[in-house]
Amino acid sequence: MTFRTPALKSSSFRVPSDLGAVSSARRRVVAIVRDWDVPLVENALETLELLAGELIANALVHTGKGCRVSVSWDGLRVRLEAEDTKGGYLPEWAPAGPDGESGRGLQLVDALAEAWGCRSTTIGKAVWFEIGGGSPSASHPPSAASGSSDASGGGDAQQRVAEPGSHVPGDSRTPVATT
Repeated sequence: MTFRTPALKSSSFRVPSDLGAVSSARRRVVAIVRDWDVPLVENALETLELLAGELIANALVHTGKGCRVSVSWDGLRVRLEAEDTKGGYLPEWAPAGPDGESGRGLQLVDALAEAWGCRSTTIGKAVWFEIGGGSPSASHPPSAASGSSDASGGGDAQQRVAEPGSHVPGDSRTPVATT
């Protein structure tokens, strides 16, 4: 069975249901990572801030409630998780229409994160992503965001995986095999 390396550093905080809290929450995520002296290039910090804002906003918009944000560093990747209290379904990446006013958040996560997924929790669900020290978009080509429908990840040199027990969104993901 594949296990995720335990976090060397972690922090979590609550975000209130007010959408105005999203910008301060994403800045807080970046401040936490900078305080840890995580060796992220500026581009990766900007990606972290962007994707944090997307997941946090999704949690608030789709539940009408606040969420818990957890940030961790395992020595290789920063992981952000937004946990809300609304269960029932796990979000999946779906293409947004050209005139759609929403629906691009998970497309951004899919295109820019090294790994992402979602899982049911005892109180609802958690959506997470991971980025490493380099530019995430340079480490692999976007798969689902570019329309790949090959279940093996198409021509991607690096397959993105989810941890055991988590949902693997989209057709371009390969779940971690448990033995």
